[in-house]
Amino acid sequence: MKFWAALLSALLILSISSIVIYHSYEDTVDSTTPLYLYLNKRTNDTASYNWGSIKLPMRALVQVSCNGEGNLVIYDGITGKVVDNRSIFGHAEYQFIIPHEGEYNAVNSKMDTTLVCSFRVIRNYPTKEVQNALYISGSALALLLALIVWRWGR
Repeated sequence: MKFWAALLSALLILSISSIVIYHSYEDTVDSTTPLYLYLNKRTNDTASYNWGSIKLPMRALVQVSCNGEGNLVIYDGITGKVVDNRSIFGHAEYQFIIPHEGEYNAVNSKMDTTLVCSFRVIRNYPTKEVQNALYISGSALALLLALIVWRWGR
C-alpha cells in the first residue's frame, strides 16, 4: 500500500505543479518594436524584401496592429510555411494564433507600399506536446485514484 500511496502522491504533485507552472506564464504579455515593412524591388524571379523577425518561446495568441497599405505575410522561420496572410489598407488590428515556439518572419509582399506593424502577445498557450503530457498525467492520476478507492472499498 505504501507503493500506491507514493505513486499517487508523486502523480498528484506532478499534476498540480505543472498546472501552477503553466498558469504562471499564461498571461505574460510581450510585444515587439514596430516593424517597418516594404518591398524594395522586384525583378523577374527575385524580390528584395525588408522583413521583420518575431521570436516567441511558446504557442501564443498574438494581436497585430498595422498602419499603411500592403499585404502582410507571416512565415514560420523553421518550416517556411505561411502562418498568416492579410491585405491591409489604412489601419488594421486582428488576432491569430502562432502555432508553436520559434522564429517567425513578417514581410510586406505588395510592391511600392509600406506597412508599419507591431505584434503583441496576448495569451501564451502550452504546445501540444505539453498539453498531451498534462492530459496523460491527469488521466493516470484519475485511474490510480479510482483503483485505490476501489481497493479500499473491498
